[in-house]
Order: sequence, then structure tokens, then C-alpha cells
Amino acid sequence: MQKKWFYGFAAAALVGSLFVACGDGDAVGTTTEDDSNAYLNDSAYYSNEMAAAIEACAADAKCAAKADQAVVEASSSSEATEETSSASTASSSSATVAASSSSTPVVNLSSAAVSSSSAAVNLSSSSIVDDGTINGTCAPNPATIEKGGTTTWTFTRVPAVTSIAQITAQGSAIFAWTMTGSTESSLTEAGATTATATYAASGSYSATLVVDGNTIQCSALQVNGSPITGCECTAEASSVDVASGSATATWTVSGCTTDANITGYEWTDATGSGTSATASLTTKGQSVTPTVTVSNDDNTKQEFTCATVTAINSSAPEVTLPYSGDPLPVGVYPVESLGTLGMNGNGESCSIMVDGELVTVGYYKAVLVSGTVTLEVTESMTPCVTQISTY
Repeated sequence: MQKKWFYGFAAAALVGSLFVACGDGDAVGTTTEDDSNAYLNDSAYYSNEMAAAIEACAADAKCAAKADQAVVEASSSSEATEETSSASTASSSSATVAASSSSTPVVNLSSAAVSSSSAAVNLSSSSIVDDGTINGTCAPNPATIEKGGTTTWTFTRVPAVTSIAQITAQGSAIFAWTMTGSTESSLTEAGATTATATYAASGSYSATLVVDGNTIQCSALQVNGSPITGCECTAEASSVDVASGSATATWTVSGCTTDANITGYEWTDATGSGTSATASLTTKGQSVTPTVTVSNDDNTKQEFTCATVTAINSSAPEVTLPYSGDPLPVGVYPVESLGTLGMNGNGESCSIMVDGELVTVGYYKAVLVSGTVTLEVTESMTPCVTQISTY
């Protein structure tokens, strides 16, 4: 009797939260760190265990009676059967409890049937519908290599695997990779979520993965030929003034060297043709850091980052405290005071407006203010404040 109980619990653990006959509670799935994952890709192991558990349960009246209470996935058929392979369908080994009525549970650990007629091309995770099949995206890692280099095409399941049954099904499913232009060309293997490929010629390449009836188009791989080096993307000025409205920033790329011929420049976050590009800035504090991708006739594409340009407003400059530098020019300056604002005019007798009140500054002047304070130097004043502190 103890053996029968043991087999019953073994079946329950395998189907992950499916309780058949001999107990109740929660079945917890393994993680990638669990040592038991070594057995997850052995479909024969689980088939044998399931068959033994089912046979033991059927031989025990109490166990068989409790089987009617199991919680299972919905089945559209009143009788569960094992599918056989055909020209258009491939199914991994499955464990099934045969039934004579729709109330009897169906226990199935097999992967979904693979049908060549149900293929759908997926390009991004947002287009994937969770229909119970093994589906997802694939991409090269790394996405850019040199001619003669190697990348690893990698499958990412969407949605992610969450149960032992899904891990088992994925481990036994056939992954068919087609890597056109690579030395390896293709790979077909059970559970092959990655495929390594080497490319002797430069250019742009992709790969296709077929698994569980789904055709997945991978994102592109760039194989560079003759390298492009030495490019520098500089800005005409590090800042532009938006006091009178929008201002234009200009960048130029130069110094590029390659054994092949430069064929083009592609700008991001700036508008350009050839070696120069521009961008319009409208708001104080706005900054733009473009990139430029330089191409040659050996299929190389190399990206370079340009210098950052920031928008300023000369009519509304800011002071960061403590301040020490040139005399504040004509303008309005919002500052934060902790309670007392100290200003130094280097001995010159001049004035500054503090929250609308005129204050004369000599060597040092302390003003009791707190919070946000507005300092202003008008056209009629002689700028002399060179140091500002708060305490």
C-alpha cells in the first residue's frame, strides 16, 4: 500500500499542481538552480514514472475513486487518447489517463502537437499570442561581429516557462534552426534553445527557428568587414541659447579611416546628410547627444557617439550655490537659501536686487532670507557679486 501512495504523489508532483488520487497540497516547480533539472529533458524517465503511477492508482479502489476529483486542464473531448505521429504531426511521448466520461481527468505531459500547417511568423514579443504552444523570439548574441566571427542565436520563450510540464515539453520539442550564410547552415535538435553560427563573409544576416508549429524570424545580425576607425563627431558649440526661441545645434563627423570606401552616414537624434547634421533645441536644459553610423562598401556599419549640446537661456541664467566666479552679469537668478544669504562684492560698492529689494554689497553682505530667492542684476547696476553662499 505504501508503494501505491508513493506513486500517487510522484504523479502529482510531475504535473505541477495536479493532484491525482493520493493526497492534496501544493506542488512547487523547480528552478534553474535545482539539481533535479538534470532529469527534466529525459521524456522517457517521466513516461515510465507516470505509467507506473497510473497503474498503481488504477489497481487501488480508493486511489481510483479519488482520481475523479483531480483538477485538470479543460479537454474538448470526453475520451482522452494518445496521438500517433503522421506526416504533418509530431508529438513527444505522453502519459494519459483514459476516460469513458468527460468528468474523468486527463493527465498529459507531452508537448503540443507540431503541425506544419499552423506555422505563424513572429517578429516581436508583442505579436505573440499565448496559445499553449512553445513560442517566443530569437536574436543573435552578440548582435554585431567581425567577419569570420561567431554568434549564438538564442530563443527566448514568451510567455516565460512557469511549470515542470512546460519545461519537460520544451526539453523534448524539436528546435529547427536555419542560419542562412553561416558555416553551420542549420541545426535540428530536441531542446536546442540556442544555435552557434560562424560567418565568413560580411553583411547582414538573420535566422529562422521552427518549433511546435511556430515559425519565428530572428532579429538581424551585422557582420562587419573592413573596420571603420578614428571617427570623431564634434559639436559646433557645447551649448545653444534659446532666449529668443528655438536654436540649432550642429555636429560634424570627421577622421574616419577604413581599407574600404565610406558609403554613407546615418544619423540618430539629429537630421543630416553626409558628414554634418543638425537638431533644434527649444527649452532651457534640453540636451541632445546624437549618434552617427558610418558605412563602407565591405558591409561594415560602425556607430559613433557625438558630443552633447545643451540649451541655455541667457535671459534666465541660474546660479548653483555656493557660487564663486565672475561677477554676475545682468539677469535673474533663482537660488535656494537655508536662512541667510551671504554675498561678496570684492570691496566694490554695488547693488543687487534680492526678492525685489535693493541690497548694497561691499566686501560682504548677509541677508536673512530662506526658501527660493530671486537675485537680479539690472542694466543700471554694475555687476560685482563674485561669491554667494547660504547657511
